[in-house]
Amino acid sequence: MTESSFVAPRTLHEIRQATLVKLEAVVGTNRDVALLQAPTHPNVGDTLIWLGELAYFKTLGLRVRYVSDLSSYDPVALRRCLPPDGAILITGGGNFGDLWYDHQQDREQVAHDFLDRRIVQLPQSVWFESPERAARSNAALRHHLDLTVLVRDRASGARMAEQLADVATGYCWDMALGWAPPRFSASARPRQPLVLARVDTEASSGLAAAVAEGRLGFDADVVSWRHHGPQDLARRALRALPLASNRLAPLRGAAMQPHLRRTIAGIHALNMRRGLRLFANRPFAVVDRLHAHVLAGLLGVPHVVLDNSYGKIGAVHDEYTHVLPGAHFARSIDEAAALAQALSSQAKSAV
Repeated sequence: MTESSFVAPRTLHEIRQATLVKLEAVVGTNRDVALLQAPTHPNVGDTLIWLGELAYFKTLGLRVRYVSDLSSYDPVALRRCLPPDGAILITGGGNFGDLWYDHQQDREQVAHDFLDRRIVQLPQSVWFESPERAARSNAALRHHLDLTVLVRDRASGARMAEQLADVATGYCWDMALGWAPPRFSASARPRQPLVLARVDTEASSGLAAAVAEGRLGFDADVVSWRHHGPQDLARRALRALPLASNRLAPLRGAAMQPHLRRTIAGIHALNMRRGLRLFANRPFAVVDRLHAHVLAGLLGVPHVVLDNSYGKIGAVHDEYTHVLPGAHFARSIDEAAALAQALSSQAKSAV
């Protein structure tokens, strides 16, 4: 995608329609597919992407015949489940590069194992800190004759053109935007504002520290995506099968697919219940995770979002997620605090 060919969407409906057009072009319709790298961790955002993908697949008539996470991928089982004309899809997100290198190594292994199949990497942000690792990835992927990497922002497209110039690339909007929230009745009991701050390798906004230092100027519930108590025990129990399959080859076989798919669906159900509970009935939120921003926007919760370490949130927001209701982007903690104070005043005046 060239800079001149980019057309900014005006509505969520336009984003969804354009996504369907792009997926039809690179994947097709009414065909069998495999969907790899299923998230089985408690990150609600990755679950949101997965569920958005499934919603788009249903519209396009794509039939998912095989799924796996990083632990349960097995090329023999995949061949048994997917007919020769099927396409292999790798779930989207923000792990193309070397910040989360196990995902990169896995997709390169898939490309090596299936030189004879169409492979589509669903929309990703791209970031390599190491030029050497980028060159190795380019070398690993360039020999596949039917592989396309979809990027979800133009900055990622520019990095692909520079660092992985031999790999076919296309532009597509973040797949989480295909998910539609369920209808539910909000409680009449008001809740405090929500703050969701990341503390991992992508954290750079200073939101967690600002909360600890009381710099935001309001009381809030400070949370993460992680489960607690019985929900965490339930997720760990469901996670047992994918983890065991990494050590026991029979558990990765084609016959185990129904069980694995139910397990993955159960983890995603737990994650989405967590996400919906976190945002329900909030006057506003302040976040520095991309899909906390997306989920808040899909739910209509007013919110302020700060960027991550390499600018992926700002890029996506500037290009298309700014159309989501109630979204406000802040480039500093001071700006976030000021925007949050304005949202607080609006919430109080609406009571």
